[in-house]
Amino acid sequence: MTVGQDRAMRRTAMIGLAVLGAGTSWAGGRASRIEVPPIERTPPSHHGGRVVRVAKPPAREVFVPAGVFEMGVDEETAGYALQQCQLLFPSLTGTTASGQQIDFCADYHTELTHMAPREVFVDAFAIDRDEVSVASYRSCVAAGECGLDALVAGDERYIHGDWPMVNVTWEEAGTFCRWRGGRLPTEAEWERAARGDSATATWPWGELEQPKDFNHGQPRALVLRDLQQGRAMSPTKFFGDPDDSDGAMLLAPPGSYPWGESPFGTRDQAGNVAEWTADAFVFDDRKKGYDDLPTVNPRRDGTMLQPRVVRGGSWRQPTFLAKSNLRDPFNGEYAPQMRFSHIGFRCARSLR
Repeated sequence: MTVGQDRAMRRTAMIGLAVLGAGTSWAGGRASRIEVPPIERTPPSHHGGRVVRVAKPPAREVFVPAGVFEMGVDEETAGYALQQCQLLFPSLTGTTASGQQIDFCADYHTELTHMAPREVFVDAFAIDRDEVSVASYRSCVAAGECGLDALVAGDERYIHGDWPMVNVTWEEAGTFCRWRGGRLPTEAEWERAARGDSATATWPWGELEQPKDFNHGQPRALVLRDLQQGRAMSPTKFFGDPDDSDGAMLLAPPGSYPWGESPFGTRDQAGNVAEWTADAFVFDDRKKGYDDLPTVNPRRDGTMLQPRVVRGGSWRQPTFLAKSNLRDPFNGEYAPQMRFSHIGFRCARSLR
């Protein structure tokens, strides 16, 4: 066998593994991922006696093998989130105009304590490498499958073809994904794609916060918080402000921070835009966090009026909210029919 034939056979084998999703081995009862080297270029073509190598377009999706991972918020992370919340959103504790006592951050911490780490099994799935862009959404509108409202109902500053699609409702995001032959990812799928198999990784790239590696915001300026102190305490006033220290004042084109890539190859699962997931958000005395959810392909279904779980932080929120295992503390505000300038989405697809 020649050297060229040997390389061709190995290349064919690697492609076969990637296509079949052969990425899972079992060791000690747990699923672990087999790294499959990416195929970066197409076979050479010949023009006029010379070899021309054509770069292969990057894949739209990445593949996540079936497996077990540790999903949830450990006690230390929950305590850190409470501390940050109290520091950054002090005006959301107190008494409303109607005399109701509220403690927004304490409620958020309670939610996180009901999201304690647990081993979860998720079937194999594919998920978009990047957030859905405005240009992609326009294609769905042009095909007659998506409505025009999302492109005209919000601030036109955010409508750039290469920017992520925002001001899109949960229902509109789901319609787009169905047009593409997919769906919104479940919360468990979203977290597995972001964290990989490491139980200690709380960011797509690992354990350490690296604020230059993703597009985030900052807390609302102190003077504005003081002006709003004592007014009606709608959390939507306290999301935060843009921060250009990461290289982008508002949104950034999806994939602009490749060094923040997750173990499976997704990008922008920390920051840029927060992302809709399929799961309903429930917060009451009987059911919080992961209460009553199975550990195999968990998903919280709900009514069409219930808020939906949003993950990943955004360009107008403080850095800590972009942790891969945290929910957004303002989830109670995210009704499926509402639009937000900091929430976008990516699609997923079942592989069986």
